[in-house]
Amino acid sequence: MRKRMIFKLGLFSMMTAIMLGGCKKDDSQEQIAQEMRLLEQYLADNNITQEPTASGLYYIPVVEGTGISPTHGTWVEIEYTGMLIEGTVFATSDESTAELHNIYFEEFLYGPSRVQLGQIPLKGLNEGIKLMKVGEIAKFILPSSLALGENASGNLPAYSTLIYTIELLEAFDDPAKHEQEKIWEYLKESEFENVDSTESGLYYIQEKAGTGELFHDGDHVLITYTGQFLDGREFDSNVGEEALSLTIPGEYIIQGWNEGLKLMRDEEEGWLIIPYKLGYGQDGLVNSSGNVAIPPYMTLVFYMKTNSGS
Repeated sequence: MRKRMIFKLGLFSMMTAIMLGGCKKDDSQEQIAQEMRLLEQYLADNNITQEPTASGLYYIPVVEGTGISPTHGTWVEIEYTGMLIEGTVFATSDESTAELHNIYFEEFLYGPSRVQLGQIPLKGLNEGIKLMKVGEIAKFILPSSLALGENASGNLPAYSTLIYTIELLEAFDDPAKHEQEKIWEYLKESEFENVDSTESGLYYIQEKAGTGELFHDGDHVLITYTGQFLDGREFDSNVGEEALSLTIPGEYIIQGWNEGLKLMRDEEEGWLIIPYKLGYGQDGLVNSSGNVAIPPYMTLVFYMKTNSGS
């Protein structure tokens, strides 16, 4: 099925930026010296008196948190905005901020980003987020040695100090358990009736009864669908477009669809709640540009309408 999201220059696409790299300049020492002069001026202009960590990271709490502090390997969900030291915003998970700074991309899925500490391409953020507590908002100043270093990418020059504002929303060590708890919470809050579940962990909630027999392998079906995450963010839909045509089991669709369609009939409507292991698994989905489209361990919720086409 199609995936329309393209993450551009956010936390995840930093890995691509680092891999692409930039040419090492002969005047690298002067560039580093200039970076330090700009950093010192920024600290003075903004009355920042905090001492950096041993690595050179500046950690500035903004709103106190009350939850746990993550450690290396912990999964976290964060909201973030990144800017250059002169104030140019280049990345954000917030849609309104993206629009304000003219960096909005229609195909970007805004909202919480899920990452595992130790796997974020920027060393400074791996270090900094471990200093936070859940519920906290903090600003981090990352010298280039903790960011992209000598690499340039897009509008980010080589030897750029990056400033990130991070809100730590959640932290969990067992993403599979976390997702199951979120599914149960979602079902309770949605107050669905007639919830069916399978041994594999798939949930189906019928909204409109269909006709005829249940679909089975070999049947052809036309599907109109909308896909979203448990928090309501929509990531894919063909509503208003041509219905998706496939024969069960579909070669290029997720296991949750192949299993879920056989719980439905012709002209039926309903919700499929698909746990990560029947979706895109522990790795998630990466698009052709090398950017995250479906985060790891992500539960998918589809509203489906079926038609046999006969």
